[in-house]
Amino acid sequence: MMTMKNKIIALAVVGSLVSCEEQLELEQCCCDWDAANFEKEYNGYNVNQLYFTNSDICNNNLCVYY
Repeated sequence: MMTMKNKIIALAVVGSLVSCEEQLELEQCCCDWDAANFEKEYNGYNVNQLYFTNSDICNNNLCVYY
């Protein structure tokens, strides 16, 4: 039988794992200005700022070129 202390610890562990998972599922966008699918804004972010700050949101593997 779990004590109240053990329940609190278990909830804290589960909560931290969920927050880590959310960070791993970070949405990403193309940050290459020469790409056909480059957008200046992405989900409210300025993509140029994301590029210059080396943000994890930038993923140029998602870029499309014609």
